[in-house]
Amino acid sequence: MTVTAPAVAMSDATFRVLRDFIYERLGIYFQEKKKYLLEGRLGKRVQLLRLAGFEEYLHVLRYGAQKDLEFEYLCDAVTINETFFFRNEPQFDALETVVLPEVFQARRAAGADAVRVWSAACSSGEEPYTLAMIFHEKLRHRFPGMRMEVVGTDISSTVLHTAKKGTYGDYATRNTPPHYLQKYFTVDGQRRTVKDEIRAMVRFQHLNLFERGFMRSMRDFDLILCRNVMIYFDTPAKVQVVSDLYDSLRFGGYLVIGYSELLHGISNAFRVVSFPKTTLYKKER
Repeated sequence: MTVTAPAVAMSDATFRVLRDFIYERLGIYFQEKKKYLLEGRLGKRVQLLRLAGFEEYLHVLRYGAQKDLEFEYLCDAVTINETFFFRNEPQFDALETVVLPEVFQARRAAGADAVRVWSAACSSGEEPYTLAMIFHEKLRHRFPGMRMEVVGTDISSTVLHTAKKGTYGDYATRNTPPHYLQKYFTVDGQRRTVKDEIRAMVRFQHLNLFERGFMRSMRDFDLILCRNVMIYFDTPAKVQVVSDLYDSLRFGGYLVIGYSELLHGISNAFRVVSFPKTTLYKKER
């Protein structure tokens, strides 16, 4: 098998500068052995902009007239936005049967009329819409007069645009129970669109998890899902992000991370709560 060399080469020195730029802005760290990833993902962009090389691309990112827009493209290029409805069923089973009823009962006892949920790094919206559907299907009648407010955030404006539209293909809905497909989606050819009653429960906004100023605005959540995000961060960045997520939770709230991710060596502030085939983290007094 022949491997084709990238059309635009990146020097080791430029790689280190670009890597540090990404780390400072996003907290995402590329090891030396991952240089080829940046080279491949950004090389086509360098060609499209008709730049002389990656050094000139760095100048565009830092000083260009469209640097903010180019930074958004960079965010899309260095992150992977794969997700689908009801991804990792054991976690959603735990949320549906134990966690959400628990936090709803606690908020009702406190005299509140809503539970607040944050889907961090929500990508194209499948996760927050899944939560909204579970509430509508399983919890709405158990807790009359109460609402669930869902906020979905991501660093990519491109995927947030898709999320707001709420239209998906077969791949995104492949794990969705047939009853949910029939009840909560409208069908147009090969595309399915989330119905308005579910979309109205979810609010989307742009947010960088590594930007502490933005993170301080995210407070008083009862449940936070931040799944399959820690893989991008080195240990110091993980410590910062998890600490900020802890501060964003109410006491008694839960944090959900990816099934293959652990907080060992990152934070001991949470109580580990075990469920069948999954583990969640609870903020206690």
